[in-house]
Amino acid sequence: MLHPGTGVGMYPQLIQHLQRSFLRSILALLALGIATAVPSHAQLAVYGGFTTSKLSTANTPRLNGATFGAYYDSQRFPVVNFGIDVRGTILPVKDNIGVTLVTAGPRAVFHLPLIPLRPYGELMLGGGKVQYGSGGIGTYNSGTFAAGATAGADLHILPWIDWRVIDYSFTRLVGPKANQNSITTGIVVRIPFS
Repeated sequence: MLHPGTGVGMYPQLIQHLQRSFLRSILALLALGIATAVPSHAQLAVYGGFTTSKLSTANTPRLNGATFGAYYDSQRFPVVNFGIDVRGTILPVKDNIGVTLVTAGPRAVFHLPLIPLRPYGELMLGGGKVQYGSGGIGTYNSGTFAAGATAGADLHILPWIDWRVIDYSFTRLVGPKANQNSITTGIVVRIPFS
């Protein structure tokens, strides 16, 4: 059954249902990880920063907005930590184009000897809303599934404060069949457990 004026069937509802189910699963896994981790070896952090992003769709402008989130490193080893990251990206509508995403996934953080730089990598899954075009051919305004990878580096500048020097993320937006390349810089506030 087609929805009037959209040219698509039941896919938007299915995508929204899958996004909600995925988000609930990620939150349950995060809660389980927090509940079962050893507190003396865990670290929680919150972060936020400025994001600039470009979609692979033709004739779309560069979008500027914010990325914010939290990570929890539950497994700590001498050279690498493993954990989970949950993040949101808001790129407000500009020229009929906008992106709002929530993604989550596993992360690995490396500790370089004698250098206060922490490179990291993440694999992310999630969903959100993408809008581009103003009607007609090439228009997309609906929910989407998102999958991607993130790499970056945090520089330790104060006891519990890091500067997120760079965070590059490549995200495949399944609904509009587009890629999103984003660069973020910002601040990380680490909350160590004792």
